[in-house]
Parts: sequence; C-alpha cells; structure tokens
Amino acid sequence: MKFDAGKAYPYPVLRPPSFGDDYPNAEFEVDIDLERMSGGIVADLSVEFCLSDPDLLLLVEQHIAQYAVLIRSPRTHYRNLFSSFDTDIKTEFDAGQLSGRVEISPFLLCIKNIDSFRANGWHEDYSGMSFDIVAGSVLAEDVPKEYWIDTAEEAPLGSIFAHSSNTQLQDGVWELQLEGDRVEISMSVSDSSNYSLARNNANNQPEGQYLMNGLYLPALIVVLNCADQDEETYESYRWFSALNYRLEKAGCRPLGSKNADRLVDAQRVLEQPFSKMPIIAEVKEQ
Repeated sequence: MKFDAGKAYPYPVLRPPSFGDDYPNAEFEVDIDLERMSGGIVADLSVEFCLSDPDLLLLVEQHIAQYAVLIRSPRTHYRNLFSSFDTDIKTEFDAGQLSGRVEISPFLLCIKNIDSFRANGWHEDYSGMSFDIVAGSVLAEDVPKEYWIDTAEEAPLGSIFAHSSNTQLQDGVWELQLEGDRVEISMSVSDSSNYSLARNNANNQPEGQYLMNGLYLPALIVVLNCADQDEETYESYRWFSALNYRLEKAGCRPLGSKNADRLVDAQRVLEQPFSKMPIIAEVKEQ
C-alpha cells in the first residue's frame, strides 16, 4: 500500500484534485504532525482527517471503513498501520523505533466487503455504475509526508550544508540549492578544491572562523530569509527541522516568522563567529 500518483484503480477513489477527479466535489485532507521530543528520538504523532463525501462518511459511521496511516521507517525497518473510526489518531513512538527518513501515508480503507457500492459524488463518467469492494481496498488517499527523526539537529551546523563543484560557475562565485535534505553550496571546480583543503587545514583551528564568516554566515542568512518567505515549500526538507532546532536553542524565532532579524539570528546560531576570528593585522601607534 504505497501512494502512486499514476496508479489507476478499478473503481473510483477519492484523491487530491491533481491526481484524479473520481470525486470532483469532495475532499479528503489529512493534517499530519510528527514531533520529536527534545533530546532524543522519541516522537509524538498526531493525525487529523477531514472527509467531506457523505457516502464515504456513512461507511465510517457503519464501521465498514476506517481512517488509517501507514508509518514506514526504512532505517529501523519499522512498518505499522494505525487505524481508527475517529477523525483523530494520536500515538507515541519509543526511542529507536523511528530514525532517519520516516514516511507517513494517510488512507481511508474498506475493512469489510461491500457489494454493488455506489456514491452520489462520483464523476459523471461513473453514472449508473456500481462496484464490489473487497476488504483492505483503498477508498481515499492523500499525499504522503516525509519527516526526519534522528540526531542530525544536534550535529555541527555544517551538517545542514552539502558542497559540490559546478563546471558552469566562475571562480569566486558560489550558489545555493535549497531543494534537498541538505542545502547544497555549489562552487567552481577550483574553488571547491581549495575550499576542501582550507576546511581540512582549518579543522579545530582558529582560522576556521574565516570559513564560518566568509561562507556559512552569508549562506545561513540567505537560507533563513528564504525559509521565512516560503515556509510551505521547504518545511518537508531535513535541513528545515535541523535549522529550527538550532534557532530554538539560540533563543531565536522559528522559520516562517515575519520581520525576524536574520542577520542577528545567523550570528547567534554560529555563536558570534566574527568575535572569534584571529587577528591577522595590528595597527601600531606611531
């Protein structure tokens, strides 16, 4: 049971409008919140279902259909289905059950065989038709959501960023790509090589603060501002939750906040890197 945008069911299924119009005037929307408890990988799951089609709602009332979420955590080989006749599902996961990428898929499932089922809300193409639905069949589904549950939030800030070389970039120019589990910093081939060497040489050395100020500080400011302006686009990426964790620890407002001073926040997250730079020149009195 996995969401497939191109899947063709042998009977009408209520899906998001962009994936099908079997129920053109009905909605099946699911609000999912998976919250990691501070300081560990124990997590709380809260799911709220919103179903508007009267015939499908009647199946739930008659205990012929159930709301359900399928939880998959490949890293820990965890897989479980939670179901309920109520519109809310809440559960807690013990430490070690979920780690890394976690996929949550919401469904409305048929739990008893139904003979000659028909719904008034079907598309006109199904007018006069009926279908035999077997137990275990999907009656409605929403797009699954992905979350990250691990200790990445507690790793160094650099774990948010990935680095790559780009033959199309000129020396001295770098770019950011935010569409991924980590924010990717792209540089020219030459700059990428020099950066790797400088990073290795400066590891655990005071000179490492030049990298923090010259690369990570401006990159972090850009990322913070982009996330504030378009929270919905980036909130499913791994770096988003990791960065929110660091903002909270630094006493800063969360991503998506309006009118936040991200220049100040970036310096707080990096623990005021400018003040830690070694002095390379001194002005002597004449």
